[in-house]
Amino acid sequence: MPVVAELNGACSSAMDATDPLDQAKAIADAIEQIAKQLTPAVIRAARNDGGGRNDLDRIEYALGTIGKALILTDYTIDEEKDMDKLKAFRESQRT
Repeated sequence: MPVVAELNGACSSAMDATDPLDQAKAIADAIEQIAKQLTPAVIRAARNDGGGRNDLDRIEYALGTIGKALILTDYTIDEEKDMDKLKAFRESQRT
């Protein structure tokens, strides 16, 4: 259970951060901790269970959304345009 507590702590830090730079650091820390736990054994076990397969789909979707957000977010300061791109991507994934 210490792993779960550690992950909860990392995720909680990411959720609690209010400064965007602090949020980025907390999210990176949380993702690194989660990545360490997603071992081949965990993936294989999840693939052998209906609920586990659903969880893997959720993980894949979240990672895809994160990747697209990183790619689509422009380096200029046009937050509204960036949000429009991200919303359009998310909508396209639902169909």
